[in-house]
Amino acid sequence: MRQDARYTAAQALMRLEGQNAYSNLLLEGLVQKNRLDPRQAAFASALFYTALERLLTLDHILAAYSSKPLGQLSAPVLAALRLGVCQLRYLDGVDDYAAVSESVNLVRELGAGRAAGFVNGVLRTYLREGKPLPPAAGPLEEQLAVEYSCPAWLVGRWLAAYGQQATLRLLAGSLGRPPVYLRANTLRLDASALCQRLKAEGVDARPDPAVAGCLLVEGKIAVEALPSFREGLFHVQDRSSQLCVAALDPLPGQRVLDVCAAPGGKAFTAAQRMADRGELVARDLHDNRVRLIRAGARRLGLGCIRAQAGDAAAFDPSLGAFDRVLCDVPCSGFGVIRRKPEIKYKPPQAVAGLPEVQYKILETAANYLTAGGRLVYSTCTLLPEENERVVERFLAGRREFRLEEQHTHTGQEGGDGFFVAALAKKGD
Repeated sequence: MRQDARYTAAQALMRLEGQNAYSNLLLEGLVQKNRLDPRQAAFASALFYTALERLLTLDHILAAYSSKPLGQLSAPVLAALRLGVCQLRYLDGVDDYAAVSESVNLVRELGAGRAAGFVNGVLRTYLREGKPLPPAAGPLEEQLAVEYSCPAWLVGRWLAAYGQQATLRLLAGSLGRPPVYLRANTLRLDASALCQRLKAEGVDARPDPAVAGCLLVEGKIAVEALPSFREGLFHVQDRSSQLCVAALDPLPGQRVLDVCAAPGGKAFTAAQRMADRGELVARDLHDNRVRLIRAGARRLGLGCIRAQAGDAAAFDPSLGAFDRVLCDVPCSGFGVIRRKPEIKYKPPQAVAGLPEVQYKILETAANYLTAGGRLVYSTCTLLPEENERVVERFLAGRREFRLEEQHTHTGQEGGDGFFVAALAKKGD
């Protein structure tokens, strides 16, 4: 049996629907198992991720061209059809007739050879009619759901919360290759010097004019293969995440607590802003994720970070008091759809319980803050019930805190969708 790029992409699509798995880990495992060469691996990745991020659009098209309801199709047949339409409509480098014939071969390789004629008929009809996107009926959120392959319930929430212009920006930004931002290790060099070093290694990058230490990479980058990465000259961190640490404003010599720190990007940036002086306690619930923080701190040469396991929702008086507390809570992740497209297909009930968890963590984190200190609450999602409403609930019950600044980043400047609220504890 041939196990090529298309076969691997189909396996990944089928397994992702049946498992609660991360798309990148799932695909990487299949690429290794099927022993794809770099060229095949790149095609499998492009095909899989394009199909995944366009899944609702592909199904809308197939529903118009299939003589059978999609719910009655077997997983192999549906995967072959989705990948076929994906190649026809979205992958310019694939010949149309090759996309059809290879999809027919694929359904045979997946063990559903009796459906080969059906797959061939659906795809040839779609090709013959000019590969259109059938119009979507219904209200605006239903139309946008089809155009951008984002569930209508989520589109509706964004329209209500942020308006049509911001929603269109979020939807457009959720598709295609996400940008790569780096954070220069400012203990050793600034963003301009890092750009020069990266240029010598064959990587084009430019400093962000508004965020000190932040760089935007142009094109692809194999981060861990770069000597500059191994030497600890930078870490990968989105622009919005760097702005979150700027809102925390950690200073040299302070005690800082990051209650949900793994994999450690914000802690690393905070330690650099502290000039590696003072103490930064970086906690996470799981030991294996704590090890990620320690490894990153060692690579960057950060000595002030003390990584340890701990439950952010349970107060630990042995930690003492802190001048700064970062509370970057678990969330639905709808601000980083472009990096993890499977996130957007969560049903609303799957995230309904998160605000209570987030409030509990924020309440607990506040108890570590000294008078006059600053607490930052942040998420990488864009739902008011996980963001502004959690902060409002907290402030209503904790009169010793006041809101100093609050920002919802909706991608207008290139970073991920992100929410940041900075709270000050009143002095004695």
